[in-house]
Amino acid sequence: MKNLKNILFVFIVIGLQNCTNLISYQMTRPINTATMHNETINDLTLFYYTLGNEDNPPIVFLHGILAFTEAYKKILLSLSKQYFVIGIDLPGHGRSTISSYPYDINNISQDVIRLTEKLGLNQFYLVGHSMGGLITLSICEQFPNRVIKGVSIASLYNVEGIEFNNNKYNFLSENGFRKNNNRNNNYILKIFNHAYYRLDEEEKFSKTKDILESYKKDLYPQFTVSQVQSIETPILIVVAEKDRLIKPEHTKSMAKLLKNGTLLSLPNANHGSVLSSKRNIKILTNSIYSFFGS
Repeated sequence: MKNLKNILFVFIVIGLQNCTNLISYQMTRPINTATMHNETINDLTLFYYTLGNEDNPPIVFLHGILAFTEAYKKILLSLSKQYFVIGIDLPGHGRSTISSYPYDINNISQDVIRLTEKLGLNQFYLVGHSMGGLITLSICEQFPNRVIKGVSIASLYNVEGIEFNNNKYNFLSENGFRKNNNRNNNYILKIFNHAYYRLDEEEKFSKTKDILESYKKDLYPQFTVSQVQSIETPILIVVAEKDRLIKPEHTKSMAKLLKNGTLLSLPNANHGSVLSSKRNIKILTNSIYSFFGS
């Protein structure tokens, strides 16, 4: 019986390993019809991808923490049918380098704006997932004249929105990001580690994780209620009702606090499937088109 259990354990481990490799492979596959570019912003090199007709209105897309633009290929391809999409690898993520100045929401927001200025985008639509949604909120607060309308997907405005009591995302704790913990076999973190290996950015990603870990609790957002209430840019707030990382009720409260917030609830979506399942992408794309006035 003991030998049988050991054999089953080995098969499970091998199965999970193969699954991890497959998912990381899918994540890092090039985006069809997209072109990769890069620009230098101060001491930072930001990589970004463009797809769609340049004559269409521009959408700037911002990914979530640890992720990169290529992982969002499905929604980007869908949006590019009516918009010119610019997907940015945020500092220390994807192929973008690590900056010498502090890694915080304000600095990242300014980096995004500097890139749009280099690209000659005076005004644009802005879409962000998770951490990208938080940066969307920050840009709308700091640079209200630059964003026509925004979309925040499965995101938050302060640390109260994070659900720490889960195993799926246990690399995020109440004390901050954990590069290594007593459950170092975290499935999602393993997928990202494999993905960055495939991008040939493994060493950079390790440094990014070190930086995130060094911030401890200060890594997490601390938007006040009054800050959120002061934002006037129309923002579509998308809630993934089965989200196990961001509390759905917190995201809903953000929509109520915003002066021009509109709520879209996806009942069968979780933090990842909100931008990966065909059904959710179709609903989300049509909702964004409608919200932007396409």
